Amino acid sequence: MSRKSKFSYEAKLKAVKQYINGEASPASIAKVLGAGKTTLRQWVYAFKDQGPEALRPHKYNQRYSKDFKFKCIAAYLSGEGSYDYLTNKFGLRSAAQLKQWVIKNSRTTILFRRLI
Repeated sequence: MSRKSKFSYEAKLKAVKQYINGEASPASIAKVLGAGKTTLRQWVYAFKDQGPEALRPHKYNQRYSKDFKFKCIAAYLSGEGSYDYLTNKFGLRSAAQLKQWVIKNSRTTILFRRLI
């Protein structure tokens, strides 16, 4: 399935550089671009962890194994970090993806919480 990014690579890179260089506040950069502050923060994390290539649009959706998903869910439920932190740690493209996995696996989540 093909995908199209709402923001160009150049726009993302410019916004991240403005943030890193302290040229404007995150709120003002996001507002001018029409993006959320969380989106800008995710771009900054990705840029710092993986370099400018992380901001390039992806042509296709990424697929993840069940084992990988459960590893990410377990990390979140055991308190290893926030959604944003774990998104970068595991190389996910969006914190929303991890949130969705946790919600979809709510039965597993309840069982896991009882174990810890």
